[in-house]
Amino acid sequence: MRKILITGGSGFIGSHVARALAERGDFALLYDLREPGKEAQWLLRDVQEKVRFRKGSVTDLPVLIRVIQGEKISQVIHTSAITDLEILVHQPGFAQKVMVEGQMNILETARLAGIQRIVSTSSIAVYAPVEYEPMDEKHPVLRPDEGPTLASYSSFKLAAESIGLFYWAYHGVDFLALRLSAVYGFGMGYPMYVKPMVENSLRGEKSVFPTGGDMRRDYTYIKDVVAGILLALDGPPMLRTRILNISTGAPLRSASEVAQVVRQNLPGAQIEIGSGLSELEGRDLKNRGRLSIQRAVEELAYQPMYSLEKGISDYIQQYKSFLNSSP
Repeated sequence: MRKILITGGSGFIGSHVARALAERGDFALLYDLREPGKEAQWLLRDVQEKVRFRKGSVTDLPVLIRVIQGEKISQVIHTSAITDLEILVHQPGFAQKVMVEGQMNILETARLAGIQRIVSTSSIAVYAPVEYEPMDEKHPVLRPDEGPTLASYSSFKLAAESIGLFYWAYHGVDFLALRLSAVYGFGMGYPMYVKPMVENSLRGEKSVFPTGGDMRRDYTYIKDVVAGILLALDGPPMLRTRILNISTGAPLRSASEVAQVVRQNLPGAQIEIGSGLSELEGRDLKNRGRLSIQRAVEELAYQPMYSLEKGISDYIQQYKSFLNSSP
């Protein structure tokens, strides 16, 4: 049985990965500053004997080394990040400590402790405005006439990738970064219209959005993301590519289409969404084009299984079960 550390393990992606690892027989150590919340606890309720929480920060290198060596960790899945836009814009120093220094601490620990593989969750937010489609991993990430599309989040994710490539090239650390796109599903935090549309509707509440209907994304269901992470974790050591897109690879879908899919599953859903975009969405949309997942298909045998329709349906069923189990 392997013991795998998940940084940000109490969060959305981390808790889903922990469940998948436990279900297949691995042990997942959730490394986070906060214990799993109600949704994560519910998700992990059936696998508690193979999941454990350990409080700690990726910014504290000595503690990180002590935990990884003391717990005899063989691999690390690094999901820690800051997604709060207020912090990303106005407190970039704090975000940098978590997203850049934290990444470096994970990699330095891997170098010193001989960790077999580091799988780090990155983002398609690193891409510069679309120059061609489908956008593969060689698509430009910087342009001299454009700022980052998603505030300091884009900058720090790109920096983290670069540091990972340095540790791989110069120290032999087996590092992989997965560029994720618009991950949604049960337990999600960043709403992207999906969360309130699904969860408000199941609670009998109305969702009203003055704008945003034209915002398009490659919405990727959490179970496909988890599958991609596990394939990266288990992949052969001599992978040619160290940065991979993990998404549906399908044409982008608008928030208005998301609303329609939710209404089809929940005919009583009260959702109103206007056309147009916010200022942030207008900037963000510049870098969103159809994504190429060919490298992940060829090198990891990754095959997304969830269309938007199938993903929304599964999300609804999970959240409905969660609501029914709550006192």
